[in-house]
Amino acid sequence: MLPPKLIIRFAVLVVVYYFLLMIPWPGLERGYAACFRSGGDALFTHFWFRPQGQVYFLDLFSPTLFDDLDAVTPGNLPRGVKLPEPEGVKDTLLVLMNRATPADFGVYSTSSRPIGYWPTALFISLMLATPLRWPQKLIGLVGGLIVVHAFVALRVTILLLKNGFADPIKKYRLFSPSPFWQDMWRRLDEVFADNPTFAYVAPVFIWLVVVVGLFGWSAWRNKLPSAESNATQPSAA
Repeated sequence: MLPPKLIIRFAVLVVVYYFLLMIPWPGLERGYAACFRSGGDALFTHFWFRPQGQVYFLDLFSPTLFDDLDAVTPGNLPRGVKLPEPEGVKDTLLVLMNRATPADFGVYSTSSRPIGYWPTALFISLMLATPLRWPQKLIGLVGGLIVVHAFVALRVTILLLKNGFADPIKKYRLFSPSPFWQDMWRRLDEVFADNPTFAYVAPVFIWLVVVVGLFGWSAWRNKLPSAESNATQPSAA
């Protein structure tokens, strides 16, 4: 069992690191949101196994939002159209399109903060507070952040399915799901995408897997030299 002092130190460091990462959020918001949108544009230019689906990630704060939306949608938008505005922490406008029905599209406003930044910041805080050597921490950070952003991609995928691509009333839908699957997408959205608590549960689980893997790797590496040396020693006559 770990000494209580070590556990307390770890908990305090997690709080401190997370606090430091959250304090400058107004300054980081634009940068992280821009990365979130760029990654989304690259990842969802073809919607997974339905390549006719396409999603654009637009900046809700952009002064040229109308022109940006007009540029990615077919035809001309009427000048009087009312566009979504930033609301609370929402900073991103999702434009959902189906290449098979190019005249129809859907828009949905969301936030990069609870979807991506919160789980990323918590995982970084947990990893930095873990009592490991810095080379191990860096390896854990890189590998874990890849998994964290795969989780973020999963959350966005569920959000897109529930709010458009698997909605039977949308003309740009990619699926015509049965009532069972409609209920399934709704439940998945409630658990994975629309649940702020899960933004904290998932990075903790990912951190545990990464740390167990690193400790297991270190233990295996430490045993390896002794095993090799025993194999090379001559046996007693």
